Formats: sequence, structure tokens, C-alpha cells
Amino acid sequence: MRKWFEKAHGAIIWTIAIAFVAGIVVWSISSYVSSRKGSVKYNLEDSVAYLTKDGTALSEEYWIFPWEVEDSYNKALSYYQVSDVDPVFEAPMLKTSVLNDLIETKTILYYAQVNKISPTKEEINQELDKQVADIKKNEQLLNYIKQKYGSVENYKKKIEPEVVKYLTIAKVRDTIASVSDDEMKSYYSENREDLMNKYDQANVDFVSFSSQASANDFISEAMNTGFYQAATNMNLSVQNYDSFKRGIIDKRFEDSIFGSTNTIVGPIPLGSNFFVFNVKDVKTVDTFEKFTLSQGYQDVLNQLKSDKFRKAIDEFKRNENVSSKIIDPVYKTWNQVLTNSGTSLLNVYKKLNEMVLDESTMVTVKHDTPVEIKAAFVTLVDKMQAATELTNDAVYKQILDDASKESKLVLESIYNDYPESFIAAKKMKTLYPKRTDVLYNYYTKLYSKIKPYVEYGMLQSVVNDFIDLYGGLNTLSEATDISLDWKAEVLYDLYEINKMLKDATTAEQYLEKLKEATPTYMDFEAAFNELETMKNSTSTSNNK
Repeated sequence: MRKWFEKAHGAIIWTIAIAFVAGIVVWSISSYVSSRKGSVKYNLEDSVAYLTKDGTALSEEYWIFPWEVEDSYNKALSYYQVSDVDPVFEAPMLKTSVLNDLIETKTILYYAQVNKISPTKEEINQELDKQVADIKKNEQLLNYIKQKYGSVENYKKKIEPEVVKYLTIAKVRDTIASVSDDEMKSYYSENREDLMNKYDQANVDFVSFSSQASANDFISEAMNTGFYQAATNMNLSVQNYDSFKRGIIDKRFEDSIFGSTNTIVGPIPLGSNFFVFNVKDVKTVDTFEKFTLSQGYQDVLNQLKSDKFRKAIDEFKRNENVSSKIIDPVYKTWNQVLTNSGTSLLNVYKKLNEMVLDESTMVTVKHDTPVEIKAAFVTLVDKMQAATELTNDAVYKQILDDASKESKLVLESIYNDYPESFIAAKKMKTLYPKRTDVLYNYYTKLYSKIKPYVEYGMLQSVVNDFIDLYGGLNTLSEATDISLDWKAEVLYDLYEINKMLKDATTAEQYLEKLKEATPTYMDFEAAFNELETMKNSTSTSNNK
């Protein structure tokens, strides 16, 4: 069955973008074989971006070409299992984030060259042997490698340059981002309380009461018979919370919970109820020794390494006057939208306004502007309207009002050219909630996205979208300005939805309406017979 991730689609898209912005994302070496033909000579103009030193482009190995972005982009989608990306709004944003990651990778490799950091031949061979060993564990993959490259040895030669890059990056990290035990101790000492609040946790069972007196009665009983026997005697339901954290209850009760195990703590007021806890197990980081055994230690270590690494690379770029230049207009535009915030968005707005709009006579959208840049403009205006530095200052009110009007014009232009864009359709539906053509396009697309959830019994995952969909389709089915073809599609969708939900009675009602509207739309006799069988089956099951 196809994997569907549309419920959290937006969150996943931003997760991918953040993953690239936050640092280097290195995919498995076995997938890192470049599609570029080494014998072909390329010019700087063939690239989408390149590194510079003192304002001058570095050598070709520090250029980034379109196919490199596409290759890494496709690997990212595969890695995060994203099945559907909006081609107008999401794809250029993600590809720009991928490009930034590739720029960062090239910068690290240049750092390695300047500082003469490289893996040894032994390290390279060890990694290649490891890759081969992993391949040989998978017979299907092994056969594929032999078929495509002729032999495993040929494959090793093919991936060696990428293995060297991978090991070089790792070696740079190890060289400039090492964190000593003393540094970890110092961090722990300075942040002990925060670390305890974040990583201390207790496994507790508890019972709740509506009054403090009842809770005290239970505690008295528990002191004599034990927590669980007291709960049984008083006919109480015991519940479990296996990851109880600090900061939820009053500190004096909190300290009792995290102070020891096999302890009864209470009554604890929380909301309108009173709770009594039985502490089963406690994991705390109240000493450095305990902290070293926790997940928190690794989290902090990774963060400190990342901070050191970022600081060292930034310092290298300043000292060596190393920078990058994005020359592809779409990536350059999206990079400005992604990397700016607050009042600096106004400068980006001014540039994009000139690229997207023609204000010589009246404000119109330039038709020769790439749709991806138009989408960047709409995204920028959304970002401006969410920036408190702008929205809280009356000085910028007129600018935001003008930008909002312009964004609507640009969105309409995008929608007219690319109605298949779900994000464009969704934004248009917000702007024009009564336009039948917009509603039909939006709800048709929404149904295709959430249909698998309905079909495979996962409706709870998309319940809000489903409520929106079902109400929207019903509104369309009763619209007087809808074409017969569209009306038939809407009624069929409603019939199909209810059939998937095992509601044969409601499905039959929509099927009747569909037959009345378009008698030749489908084999109605077979459809009615199927629904009748469903009703009989349900009736039989209920009578058992």
C-alpha cells in the first residue's frame, strides 16, 4: 500500500528545509554516485551557485550544478518518505534549502583543502570495504550493483570520490568540533537545574479524587494495606504515567517524587482534582555521573559539537573572505525569502515587487516572471504579515496593506496558470470562499489527498480535513451555479465516501441524487445491489 503522509505534509516539508538549514545532511554513500559525466567541460554559467574567495569564483570543484540539486532533492524526499510536493510553492523552497546544504558542504571541503585535512588511504579502504560488506548482505542489491557496474570492484571505484568527501567532512568535524570532559562538566554545572527539568523523569501510578478528604482517606488506607490493595478496596482505577517530568506540580511534591522510589506522595492539587502518586521508578540527572548515563548527555554533546563546528566554519569564512553566490534566479529569490526576517523582509519585498509586478500604468502581474518567483512573492508577503516587528508598528501598516493586495493579484495569476497547485487552490479558497469553480478545484484535490485515510480506516488522522471536505462537497452538491459534470463528480464522491465508511443508507441517498442528475453516469443497478448487500450484511451481523 502506498505510504501517505499528507496529514503532516506541511510539517514534514518544513522539517526537511530545517534539516538542511541546520547543518550538513549526508545521505548513505551507496546513493551518492554522481550522475555527472566527468569528461564534459562545464562553464561557470552552467552552475546554479559557486563558492568565492575575495569575490572571485573558486575552481570548478566548488561549483554546484543543477543536477546536483535535483539529485540531493530526490534523495531527501525518499529519505523522509514524502510522496507529494507542491511543485509551485514547496519544491522551489526545498530545492533552495538543498542548495544551501550543498554550499555548506563545499565550504567544509574547501576548509579541508586549506587546512590539509584528508582521510588516510587506510581509512578510505576501510569505509569502502564496509560499504561492500553491507551490499553483500543484500543479494538483490548485490545483483543490481553487478548488473549496473559490471562488478563490485567497479562500483568501489565509482563511489570512492564520494567516500573521500564523506570521510573528509567527518574528519573536519572531528578536528574542529571536539568537546572535552571538562567542557561537559562546566556546561552541566552552569545548567544543572535546566537539565534536571528537561531530563528527570519518573514512572508513577496514580489515582485521582474530587476532594482532598477522599485523597487523605485513601492515603491512610494505603499506609496500612499498600497502594494497589487500597485502590482495590476503594474500587479506584489506577492509571500510569511512565514519563512524569518536573515543572508540572508544586516543587515540594516534585522533590518527594524524584527523591526516592516505592513512595506514596500526595494529596497533590492539580486543577480541580487531588492526586496520589505511587513512585515506581525514577531517573534523574542530579549529579554529573548520572547525567553521563542519560540521553541528555548525548544531546548536549551533539549541541556543543554543532556550536563549535558552526563557529569555526563561520570564522574560517570571515578570515579567508570565503562566500558563495547563487546565480539561479529562482533559488536566489527563494533564498532571500527563507533567510531574511523582521524588517529586513522589506528590502526583499522591494526587490521582488519589481520582479513580479508592472506598475507603469496600473498594478499588473508580469507574465514572463517564473511561477516559482511569483510563489516566492506570495510566501514573502505571508511571512511579512506574520512578522511582529512589522505588524506591531503602525509605520508599516500601509506597506502591509499594499503588499496584501498585490499578493492577491499574484496568487490569482499563479492559480490561473497552475490550478493543479494544491497550495494555490487552498489559498484561493480562503480568498474566495463562495466561488464555485475554486471550491470544486480545492475539494477535488483535498479528496484525492485524504481518500486513502478514509479507505483504510485512518479517518482519525485527518478528521479536521475530512469535516472540511464533507461539508464542502455537500455545499457544492446543492449549488445552483455548478455544471452538471461537476455536480455528478461531487455526488459520486459523497456516495463513495459513505460507502467506504460502511454507511450504505447515506451512500444510497447520494446514489439516488446522482442517478436523478445523470441517469447514464454509471451502472446504477449494480451499485444499488452492492449497497443492498452491505445493508443486509450489517443487519445480519447486528442480529448475531
